[in-house]
Formats: sequence, structure tokens, C-alpha cells
Amino acid sequence: MARRLLVRPRIVLPILAWALVLGALPHLAGAAPLPPATASPAAPDPAALEARLVAARLVTLGLSAEEATARLETLSHAERHALAQRLDELDAGGSPAAALAIAIIVGLLVVLILELMGRRVISRP
Repeated sequence: MARRLLVRPRIVLPILAWALVLGALPHLAGAAPLPPATASPAAPDPAALEARLVAARLVTLGLSAEEATARLETLSHAERHALAQRLDELDAGGSPAAALAIAIIVGLLVVLILELMGRRVISRP
């Protein structure tokens, strides 16, 4: 028993010292030099950037570039901005997981209502 207690500090103490040394060292990303600051000729227009991002997302969903730009031209500035803010939620169709979840919930509600009405719901394989 005493031998087991002596082995543990021999292993634990060097590992603990090694962890402390690694924690005290600076991270490589934190020590990286910053790139030189260059003055851009003009700041990019946020509305144009949003329009390009939304158009690119519509193209990845299957629209042609012309159809995507035509759809964007019909939207107002506020609608384009709202669409760009929710770009990650933009999908071609509905979510199959959501449809399945709704079907399961409706099925459970039907069974619950039938049970509360006194009807027996028996499922047999």
C-alpha cells in the first residue's frame, strides 16, 4: 500500500509541473505579429456586401445568377438587410426533422385525447 502511494507522486508531480509550464507560455497565435495596416481607398458598402452574400446563397440553393439578382431587385433595402441577417436560416425547402417532429407530436396528442375520452389505444405489431 505504501509503495502505491509513492508511485503516484512520481507520476503526478512531473505532469503537473509540465502543465503549469505550458500554461505559462504564450500562445503562438497571441505572439504572431499583426499585418501592416494599409489604408483602403474606400470602405465597402454594407448594402452591396449584403446583396452579394444573399445572391451567392441563392445561387448555392439552385437559382441562376440572373434569377437571384432579379429576386433581390424586387426586395426593399430593409427586406434585403433582414434576409442577410438571417442568411444561415435560408434553406431551399422545409426541414425534414421539423416535419417529423410535428407528425410525432400530433400523433401523441391524438393518442392522449383518445385516452382521456376513455377509448383504449392498442398497438399491435
